[in-house]
Amino acid sequence: MSKLSFVIAFVCCYTLSFSQQTPLFTQYRDNASIINPAMIGADYLIREYNVTVGATFRTQWVGLDNHPVTQSIKGDYIYENRGVSILSGAYIINDQTGPTGLTGLYGKIGGILSDDPYWGGLAFAMTVGVQQFRVKTSEIILRDQGDILAAEDQNKITPDVGLGIFYYKNLDGGPFENDFVYGGISIPQVLGLNLNFDDASGEFNLKRKQHIYAVAGGYKFLKSGSFLQPSIWVRYVNAAPVSIDFNLRYQIIEEIYIGGGASLGGNFHFEAGFVIADQLRIGYGYDYPFNTIGPVGGSTHEISLNFAFER
Repeated sequence: MSKLSFVIAFVCCYTLSFSQQTPLFTQYRDNASIINPAMIGADYLIREYNVTVGATFRTQWVGLDNHPVTQSIKGDYIYENRGVSILSGAYIINDQTGPTGLTGLYGKIGGILSDDPYWGGLAFAMTVGVQQFRVKTSEIILRDQGDILAAEDQNKITPDVGLGIFYYKNLDGGPFENDFVYGGISIPQVLGLNLNFDDASGEFNLKRKQHIYAVAGGYKFLKSGSFLQPSIWVRYVNAAPVSIDFNLRYQIIEEIYIGGGASLGGNFHFEAGFVIADQLRIGYGYDYPFNTIGPVGGSTHEISLNFAFER
């Protein structure tokens, strides 16, 4: 193995071993359509708002140099007319970890099989887009001071496709009257990835395997507009440990919510936010890993903005 391919392999293995092949979210329920294009969000299920636009900024493991930083902008629209329900939307995502990064642009289309989509149904959707993958080889320095791999940075643009299915239902009768339950499964990148890069220093490649996501949860409505939202997010990649996040959000009153949870990987999650005029939701998420990377990597911070309305 050449000196270049060895270092690139090390960088990519280090980055991807911490589940950074695809971007992560602490407030994943506020980025539902990025995780699963068919997922119906809280803005529609709780308030019947069929348009949502939002943005997220996330900085991960702030104690590490060149730590992961992610930004996303998204928009979702549920169109209903004469028994036909169509899901549409788009999002842009940018993720940078040290010398490697990606930027993607996606559009989505799908539908809901239901007589009345507010009360429940089976949703399905797909995303189609392009991603630019970047490797800044000029920023990779070997052990010998000043020994830089190459002066030429590398990038490749590839197509990408995602698929998702999602079921949700408004319960009828008993102690769970008018509560919601939901669940879904998705593959955000069906095509996978195997990119080859060539420059004057040699050849190296970057691989990404398909990820399988599963989400499940519900809404338990309480008095005075408050509710509980338990949820679980499962991430599976072949030849890697299964990652499972457990979370509980409590909408204390219509304007304020808090939440927390943990993952099997030893991460603690905390979130809090408030709602302005029943339409603008501002949230903050915090992660801290109680494992070997915790004291070195430090905490993760995430800010999200979502504005919803009925059209």
